[in-house]
Amino acid sequence: MSIIFVALLLTLAKYSAGQSVNFTDCGTGNVKDVRIIPCSGNPCVLKLGTNVTVEADFVSPLNTNKLSEVIKGVIRGRELPFPEQRADPCSSGNIIPDCPLKKGNSYQFKAAFEVKPFYPPISIKVKYSLTDPTGQSVVCVQVSAKIVDPDGPKTTNQRPRSSRPKSRSNKPKNNN
Repeated sequence: MSIIFVALLLTLAKYSAGQSVNFTDCGTGNVKDVRIIPCSGNPCVLKLGTNVTVEADFVSPLNTNKLSEVIKGVIRGRELPFPEQRADPCSSGNIIPDCPLKKGNSYQFKAAFEVKPFYPPISIKVKYSLTDPTGQSVVCVQVSAKIVDPDGPKTTNQRPRSSRPKSRSNKPKNNN
């Protein structure tokens, strides 16, 4: 009986911890795993007005006690910053174990962000990065995502416009 209970707890822990997602390491080569909660497929479906948690397991390539967190959307090769100021992950407790980072040690980064209601529904690559004060990359990953309206696409009850232009002339017709 206790073996079944332990197996059930382990299964629940696995699913509550989030699902590993496909990611591209943007050049650091030290990211071991990325999880996004909630995410049940590839691309991750992110619903407007909801909160998303990102977790990344990595090995630090350097020593540092301060980090900058940057989130960008990549659309058709263009990087657009998300309009949000983020706190230093070291001072906000988002690095486990706590900072300072030591070169060669394993860490987990964990942070939540809101999918703002005004973001456009779009397929996008989300680029998440952590850098030290000199700009050197500690973590950099890209994940495919699709931002969707949880209520479905918006529709209007307007009639489609005619493709034939309407005459707007006020001149009387000449019947000659």
